[in-house]
Amino acid sequence: MKPIRRFFVILLALMLMTALTTTVFAAGSGSITVENPKEGETYTAYLIFDVVYNTEKSAYSYTIAADSQWLSTVRGYAGVTLSDVVTDGDGNTFYIVTKNDDFSAAEFAKTLQGAMDGKTGTALTISDSKATAIGLELGYYFVSSTNGALCNLTTINPNATIYDKNDVPFEKTADDVSVEVGQTVHFSIEGKVPDTTGFGTYIYEISDTMTSGLTFGKDVQVYVDGALLTDHFALTNTPADEGASGFTLGIDVMKLQAQVNKQIKVTYSAVVNENAVSVIQQNDAELKYSNDPTDSTKFTTIPDEVKVYTAKIVIDKYESGSESKKLSGAQFVLLNSSSAFYAYDETTDTVSWVAERKDATVVTTDSNGAAAFIGLEDGTYTLKEIEAPAGYNLLTDTIDIAIAGSDADDTTLTVEADVANSTGSQLPSTGGIGTTVFYTVGAIMMAVSAILLITKKRMSTSE
Repeated sequence: MKPIRRFFVILLALMLMTALTTTVFAAGSGSITVENPKEGETYTAYLIFDVVYNTEKSAYSYTIAADSQWLSTVRGYAGVTLSDVVTDGDGNTFYIVTKNDDFSAAEFAKTLQGAMDGKTGTALTISDSKATAIGLELGYYFVSSTNGALCNLTTINPNATIYDKNDVPFEKTADDVSVEVGQTVHFSIEGKVPDTTGFGTYIYEISDTMTSGLTFGKDVQVYVDGALLTDHFALTNTPADEGASGFTLGIDVMKLQAQVNKQIKVTYSAVVNENAVSVIQQNDAELKYSNDPTDSTKFTTIPDEVKVYTAKIVIDKYESGSESKKLSGAQFVLLNSSSAFYAYDETTDTVSWVAERKDATVVTTDSNGAAAFIGLEDGTYTLKEIEAPAGYNLLTDTIDIAIAGSDADDTTLTVEADVANSTGSQLPSTGGIGTTVFYTVGAIMMAVSAILLITKKRMSTSE
């Protein structure tokens, strides 16, 4: 040790000893609570440094006892410097601990974690989704777990809380999953600000990948505890590549430690395009976050997904009694449950619903007897034939069709409508007058005949 540095260390020791009349080893007790402990995990608190409080300067100093089980480990760590041994008036020997400029809590945690064998500590008791140790002597503690967090118990903060990083919340939702082509879908991803205690660096990165049926709106917004975040994040929009698009969002959660365990919410949107017709669109999201304060390269990845889908109605037109004989030239319109007509704009690839039939989209069956209404969401629809194939009767009844894509496990959502047409003349079954006329005329003729017969008999009798 350089002479000047040694002088100041000795001076600090002398000042500490002198101040013992007004400085006491921190009295009282504290607690450590681990929120969200992982099932099956063991949590142990180890006292590393004692805390000395100078009442005159309202400042804390750290010391380590000369017989501490951690002394050799602490002495071997380059990030701290120990004074020469100090003996107080009660004969206790200890060293004053000074943090160097290159002190790293993460590296210190790694050093301590690697030296836990043979060390004794205080086990935390797990109950009601918490792991707790109470009645602890105030000081600087290392809590061993998969995450190896550090915490410091002082008279200012005698009750420390650590949020375990084992199960970081992550959930993605959409405001609608059964959609029409052209519709805008709003997505949200929710998580919480993690506790980064003990970490030198911390990765918290959200990525989202959209399939070709979704056009990314490039409108990502980040909220923490309901407030719009304007900094402490980096956003990269992924351009469409082979039909996919999305974004990568890195949030500097170490700058948000005043809001630990508060909600992180990410919102964005996408438009359903023509590539989504009758195909389930899987929108994948992923959260990558640090899980080891001793190794910045280690992280956990949590996937999540939202499936967005549209459906189509495919008409299969054939001759009644002969399904193999397909009929072309049949024309149909489609109505929704509100009796509005289906209209598809091929320029914008959007579905709309109009009040007048003249504005509706009319589909015509081809040589295979096929025609389709595309880009539909869940619901009940009515298929109406407005022109029959040449030589066939027009359907007088409509056909009701239900779409329930949420029940489908397949990647395609197609509802088939079997429509048969018959040939030959057809008397109206309802609303017509053909047979009624015959029945009426026959009845009148019978009544007239009866009257004439009765009249003739009366005349014969009178004669």
